Amino acid sequence: MLTRLTLSLGILAMLVAVSCDRMPLTAPTNSTVTIDAASRVVETGGSTSVTATVIESGGTPVQNGTVVRFTTTLGRVEPVEAQTRNGIASTVFFAGNDSGMAEVRATSGGAGGGTTTTTPGTDTNPPTTTPSSSNVVQIAVGAGAVTRVTLRANPSTVSRSKNTPVAVVATVVGANGRLLSGVPVSFSANRGIFSTNSAVTDAQGEARVTLTTNDTTTVTAIAGSAEAATVEITGQDGPSVQLSCAVGAATNCANANQGQSVVFTAQRGGTTSAIASATLDFGDGSSQALGSLASPSTVPHVYNSAGTFTAVLTATDVNGETASDTEIVQVLAAATASVSATVTSGRTVQATATTSPAATQYAWTFEGTTTNFTTSSGTTTFTYATSGTKTVSVTATLVDGRTVLASTQVVVP
Repeated sequence: MLTRLTLSLGILAMLVAVSCDRMPLTAPTNSTVTIDAASRVVETGGSTSVTATVIESGGTPVQNGTVVRFTTTLGRVEPVEAQTRNGIASTVFFAGNDSGMAEVRATSGGAGGGTTTTTPGTDTNPPTTTPSSSNVVQIAVGAGAVTRVTLRANPSTVSRSKNTPVAVVATVVGANGRLLSGVPVSFSANRGIFSTNSAVTDAQGEARVTLTTNDTTTVTAIAGSAEAATVEITGQDGPSVQLSCAVGAATNCANANQGQSVVFTAQRGGTTSAIASATLDFGDGSSQALGSLASPSTVPHVYNSAGTFTAVLTATDVNGETASDTEIVQVLAAATASVSATVTSGRTVQATATTSPAATQYAWTFEGTTTNFTTSSGTTTFTYATSGTKTVSVTATLVDGRTVLASTQVVVP
């Protein structure tokens, strides 16, 4: 009988021992659990290590092998359970594709209860959640980690006369100035067309889109709960220039003589964008750079051959857009004239005028200083009343409207 009782007690003791070996070891009552993460900011799809330190009420680390359980409100942790060594248990937090604030908690037995409190947000600051226990750590994931967004546009000015593609770049910044990758950014504008309305930040924390617009445009970028960033693209008039020319007292270039100075005036138009460079092409194979035309520029030029030339003033503004203005220059060959006079009989003199180009009218002066008569022919006669050396002059009106003067002397018997 005693043998059977002893055997039964032995078997019961073995069962109790096996049962105890299979039960997980957890932290004693009144132990504290403190959790921390290697990084409090993780991009979507990223990861970071998480450690929990478990200390008994007496201030010593819990027994090695004490099981700590990890949970998270976003993403996942692996492993879910880990055993302590010198009071420390470790896991890895893996962020998924969703952005937000992950709350990772560590517990062991009854240690690590605790809750969190939420602070309401304002127009400029988003709501925040603060753990009320040391066993909870918050890890910002993706857009949830955004603290600031900046925005820039290149070029910052566009022409109103044409559609211009503008590179729009949003830079997303997290805590401590960290550039965040993998964060979705939404773009909007009050005019123009985007290549796409959203983009994801790259390794430099930049999200890029292209906006095509032709006037003043306000662009907005939003990422996470950070304050929206804006940038303004300024619309301005395109380039405008004016070109004029003069020959002597004439305010046009319809009748310039070969070898005569033609004076051009180049200037900006009444409304124009900022001129980067301007060039005046004279139309005869030569040109002159005029800079930015900050003030009207006066440019003299001599044409060494006859013909019709088109002078072109071309300007390029800071956006690369061009504009031009032209003047037609009619350069006439040099006019020549000569006159000869001979005595034909008595005091009668025959005078002959030769011109190039041809003339349509000849005004003759034989006596005194005023015209004696006018002919349409280049040959005429005149009878002097007295003898002596006489001056014969003629003013010829050429077919192109110019006038030319020639004279000679003749001895009248």
